Amino acid sequence: METIHVVSGALRDLLSMRDPRTKDWETLKNPSYVILLIGSYLYMAKIWGPEFMKNRKPYDLRTVIRAYNVFQVTANAYCLYRITYHTFWMVGYSPICQGVSYGTDDNSMALLDVFFFYFLVRIADFLDTVFFVLHKKFSSHVTVLHVTHHTLVVINGWVFLQFGSDGQPVFGLCLNQFVHIIMYSYYFMASLGPSVRQYLWWKKYLTAVQITQFVIMISHGMIPLFVDCGYPPVLLCIAVPQVAFVLVLFINFYIKAYVKRSPGGRAKECSKEPNCRQLTMNGVRNSLLVEKKQI
Repeated sequence: METIHVVSGALRDLLSMRDPRTKDWETLKNPSYVILLIGSYLYMAKIWGPEFMKNRKPYDLRTVIRAYNVFQVTANAYCLYRITYHTFWMVGYSPICQGVSYGTDDNSMALLDVFFFYFLVRIADFLDTVFFVLHKKFSSHVTVLHVTHHTLVVINGWVFLQFGSDGQPVFGLCLNQFVHIIMYSYYFMASLGPSVRQYLWWKKYLTAVQITQFVIMISHGMIPLFVDCGYPPVLLCIAVPQVAFVLVLFINFYIKAYVKRSPGGRAKECSKEPNCRQLTMNGVRNSLLVEKKQI
């Protein structure tokens, strides 16, 4: 019974902290929108998509994917600039511990608009999965890690637009945008063909960059649990476990793909195989033995 009281009290505290600036936004106040969106995404990724492509050849989407990668680089760079400008530059955000403000001045409202745009960009990340499905990369790319990561990012975005998206998460958000710029820049350059891929020697570090990002985000996000700077700890109790869960999935993937030894006992690294190409998508690098041909 005491546990029920604690949980119900925490829920009351959480609901009382809804951002007054966004509580009447139609796309946010009704959770059915985000539930329908995520449900449709999961259905497409795991059921409808594979069934649709069962008797079809993979689509040639190189031009579309290149344009999409350029959009992602541009959109993330725009968000990184705007958020940095409206927080660290305009109001002197602390890079260590920063409380939530719910401000209604012009700068705060402009920042809120950028946060919502960034939320839409993260929804657009679902196209990563659509492209995988249309390429018939079901088992190798549409993995538990890939789908879980995309799903939790959208859920987190919805939650923090509801309860206060400024404050402590801004540092991690900027870091995430920077990593996305690196990732999608790599995807674009890799799509240009073998003549460019030979210069992308740094591709093997991309998964490590993602793992490092999550470690920093968790460490930084937990600071308000020990330092009172005006950021509600209950919000961190929602975000930090989700990031930690994704971190565990990334580490598990990294160990299986690059550390764990093959059945023969010899460490096997994809880059050393003559017919091997390493594909990285949204921070998830998939090592595949494929023919020497461009998809």
